[in-house]
Amino acid sequence: MANFRKTVLVVSFLTTALCGVSMATVYQVGDSAGWTSMGQVDYQDWAANKNFHVGDTLVFNYNNQFHNVKQVTHQGFESCNATSPLATYTNGSDTVTLEKLGHFYFICGYPGHCQAGQKIDILVAPATSNLGPAPSSQISPSSASTLSFSNLSWASGVLLALCLLGFGY
Repeated sequence: MANFRKTVLVVSFLTTALCGVSMATVYQVGDSAGWTSMGQVDYQDWAANKNFHVGDTLVFNYNNQFHNVKQVTHQGFESCNATSPLATYTNGSDTVTLEKLGHFYFICGYPGHCQAGQKIDILVAPATSNLGPAPSSQISPSSASTLSFSNLSWASGVLLALCLLGFGY
């Protein structure tokens, strides 16, 4: 009976850990074009085609001599005002983890860049219970811009079998 309890505890822990990993996605903002004001990316279209969830990560890649990333309020986003940012990123390869539900607003603080379209509104929505594979539109093999760790349910099944075999005797 003690071995059974130990098995259930280990399987529960591993399944919980895998489910947490299986739902996280890393998005390179702007895909291969990155974070730029050159008009190559419509960031609103880019964001509208994705489903962001708590735990996902945004990666902003840009030339830090010409750009930065400022997280701002809705008002700062609408007015392209970067004078009172919530956060400032300047290293050229910045990672932001989406830690709560709601809107996250980012703009470039260099003069004229936000007005030229270098701004993005990320809406973090509740995760669904679907543990199926990620839609193919999120995976870009040519640029490896989006990495998805979804559908690890087979791994939890294998772990369950191994745990039952290993602890049952």
